[in-house]
Amino acid sequence: MLIDGSKVAAGLAAANALAPTGPIGLGQALADPESKLRRPGFNLAFKSLEEETFLPRIAQDGKLPKWLTGTLLRNGPALFEIGEEKFNHWFDGLAMLHAFSFAGGKVSYRNRFLRSSQYWAWKKEGRIKFSELATDPAPDPCRQIFSGVSTLPVLGRVPNANVTIEKLAGEFRAHTEIPIPVRFNPKFLNTLGIEDGAEMQGRLGTAHPHFDPETGERFSYEVELVPPSGLRIVSEKGAKRRELAFIPQSSPGYLHSFGLTRRFVVIVSQPFNFNLAKFLSPDRGPIITNYEWQPEEPTRIILVDRRRGGVVRTVETDAFFAFHHINAYEQDGKVIVDVCAHKDAGVIDALYLKKIRSGSKVPQAKYRRFEIRLSNGKMTQRDLIDAYIELPQKNYDRVNGKHYRYAYGVGLKKGSSGFIDQLVKADVKKGESRVWRERGVYPGEPVFVPRPGAKTEDDGVILSVALDGIRRRSALLVLDARDMEEIARAWVPHHIPFGFHGLYSRRT
Repeated sequence: MLIDGSKVAAGLAAANALAPTGPIGLGQALADPESKLRRPGFNLAFKSLEEETFLPRIAQDGKLPKWLTGTLLRNGPALFEIGEEKFNHWFDGLAMLHAFSFAGGKVSYRNRFLRSSQYWAWKKEGRIKFSELATDPAPDPCRQIFSGVSTLPVLGRVPNANVTIEKLAGEFRAHTEIPIPVRFNPKFLNTLGIEDGAEMQGRLGTAHPHFDPETGERFSYEVELVPPSGLRIVSEKGAKRRELAFIPQSSPGYLHSFGLTRRFVVIVSQPFNFNLAKFLSPDRGPIITNYEWQPEEPTRIILVDRRRGGVVRTVETDAFFAFHHINAYEQDGKVIVDVCAHKDAGVIDALYLKKIRSGSKVPQAKYRRFEIRLSNGKMTQRDLIDAYIELPQKNYDRVNGKHYRYAYGVGLKKGSSGFIDQLVKADVKKGESRVWRERGVYPGEPVFVPRPGAKTEDDGVILSVALDGIRRRSALLVLDARDMEEIARAWVPHHIPFGFHGLYSRRT
């Protein structure tokens, strides 16, 4: 089912036509004669945003739920070049934090760059000094050379953590795939730093750790790229750290996320494998260029016992690639694993900035379910809905690791070209999807916020930061999570570059 956001937005604007909308209300945007001449486009969201801003109130259309009192925190890249040097990939831009805060039916907005080592190199030296996933700094004649080969990547002490946000024990932390979180203040977005003694060389981690509120455990993994190479699964509870398993891998596969059930840590190990010999050669290039897609090898789903430790079962299937797990749970002697499944790792190559800006179509993922019978390891798989889906979210506190019905994400209309252009609600019980779409509007990850006292899984709202390519500015969309109808829209006076992930906090 399609929800036409343009009709809803027009209705909201009409309802507010007699009310003061401020300098950037939707009603004024529609009246702007220039807006009729502008063609829809998403490239603006890959243009750098250098200004740090605090707006105590931003214009809005529609009426926010009274119970929505808290802050939506977002993370993502906002600076794509430093001087004449350019970052190569969407994943590489300098991290900027964003905060939309709700109180009394009004919305405020703040943004601020994360003060990473890369940020300070920009401000103090005007250059790209440290390596990112797909960008290396320009050669430095003073850089040390060992045994005739290049050194390992030049990494800053404080990583450019531009992917996700985690709240743990009242502390807010920004993450990337370097396993060193960066702490920040959620009210003012100022960077607080990293823990002393943090180590990152030769190791990658997950930007998507899991937390089980019932046991108080935090789960994550670490990928050792240099011998002894392999995958380490870790559980933490307070100051206590347990290694649940170390899985030796001569060529570790690329990972971004994992699943968690009541009993298992679920790893999808895909054959996008790290080539250490190439990495240590003089022409190694940025780290992602040292991974190779090997489709003749299987994708493996590995179940690690989260209580006793150790690998319980490994099953294999034809090669596919996944950034994101949607959910996992156990039922009737089976482990159910739902992921956003791509055909191959070509999606990473498609997200180089030159390709995105040229209008190249970005490969899309399918909502794929794997069911593994624990008694014999037999596995079946199927796609659950027709719509494409990525950047998945759900009612995390209620259903993570448990039987569930609904998930939300972004996608691309089939048959269209360009970038993400719709929000998707998946009903896995019925195998159906409901879609919100508006011409010229490009939404970001939908964050689900449950209504206090909600009885049903989808009783709440969806928050999504979207670029309006016609009006040349961004807005926060507020949708009813049950039917995907638009409730309100709050505008900022500028574009917000496309980000990745965020969370909603009731108190900051």
